[in-house]
Amino acid sequence: MAQQDPTVLGLVGQHRPLLLYWEDNMTPELDDADRWVHILVTETLADDAVAAVVARFDAAIAADVAALTVDRELRRDLHASNVAQARALLGWIVSDSDEVTPPPAAHELARTVARRGLPLKVLMQIYRAGQTVLVRHVAEVAAERVQDPNLVPGIQIRLLERASRWINVSLEILTDTYAEQRERDLRGDVARRVETVQAVVRGDLLDDGVAATRLGHPIRTAHLAAVAWTDGPPSDATDLETALRDGLAAAPGRRVLTVSAGSGAVWVWVSGDGLTADDVAGASAAHGVRVAVGTVGTGLEGFRRSHLEALRAQSVAESAPGSASEVAYADVEVAYLLGGRPDAVGDFVARELRGIDGTDAASDRLRRTVAAYLRHDRSLDAAARRLGVHRNTVRYRIRRAEEELGRPIGGPGRLELELALAYRRVFPDPDSRSQLLQPVAGGRVSP
Repeated sequence: MAQQDPTVLGLVGQHRPLLLYWEDNMTPELDDADRWVHILVTETLADDAVAAVVARFDAAIAADVAALTVDRELRRDLHASNVAQARALLGWIVSDSDEVTPPPAAHELARTVARRGLPLKVLMQIYRAGQTVLVRHVAEVAAERVQDPNLVPGIQIRLLERASRWINVSLEILTDTYAEQRERDLRGDVARRVETVQAVVRGDLLDDGVAATRLGHPIRTAHLAAVAWTDGPPSDATDLETALRDGLAAAPGRRVLTVSAGSGAVWVWVSGDGLTADDVAGASAAHGVRVAVGTVGTGLEGFRRSHLEALRAQSVAESAPGSASEVAYADVEVAYLLGGRPDAVGDFVARELRGIDGTDAASDRLRRTVAAYLRHDRSLDAAARRLGVHRNTVRYRIRRAEEELGRPIGGPGRLELELALAYRRVFPDPDSRSQLLQPVAGGRVSP
């Protein structure tokens, strides 16, 4: 016989007065209690009702489990598991079966928790928080729908006992799934690779030689990061990793690093000289997934920044209905910034103003001149009047700025340049932006 989870015993204990009342008042109305259990469960199995219950699960669990607040893929797997578990549990409650079989999505959630290196107690917290929500939901629905107060305690206890058994046995089964995944990860280099990538992304690991050794991947080169994921049911992330790694490494001189980010989600880095965004073009069509791509960066900082950009592009793609299967950060950066994501501003401004982003007076003059020149539609005379200088001075400064920036002013990328200049005018000291770029709680960097 399965050992009772202490939390389950605690919840049943909290309802002991109801149980005693029900046992002392058992009458032929017991059949009515069973009938009401079937009615309430059947009504809850409707799509809208299940969605409402799952929304309560998602919100309550996210509030109680800190690890979920900064991990997009873990929240995604949690939601998929909650939907599947809610349907499976409700169907089981009104069935004659005593066999508990957690759905595949629940196993995927357990594996994702294990892949993250999170302790088993996180999985336990998830189910205990969900159990608390279920008990409250049952009490509310029974009290609202059932007119006879003598029936309500019996209905609540019937549902509570069945739900407690399901959750208790599910946790035992999923604990084994968690343990098996942890053992697989610890046997190989998966855990080290994940921990190293997370340390680089957080900014905790700054030695490119150490990072290269731990990852078995070149760091002192150019990097293009991507996030590949599916919107449908959870899939085998290992198969997706293998397919992406083999497909993207086909080009000569390319190295590919992949890290599983959850069921059906993979973080990817393509590394080598001469990279462009085209190096991952077609990946979504070839593998049936959605892909978000960062911009090319060099060295350890480029490895980190390109990955964060890919995560930001993913967040835009997921929030924009009908977005393309492949989304490049360079194409959605302005939308991301205007969406109230201050953590991206530092990287954006530094890249757009590289060469004229200094705190010295000369850099400030160049920035003010370029801003005036663009604001007046590249008119030397109008910019000169605005600045109170001769038009030849404006021409000289524009030429200097183009040399420093490495590109002509007013051509492609003009909008991005103007936005960066406007932001830099408000925050003339780059260090004043640091308060906007702090890691979120838990030490991880939020996209």
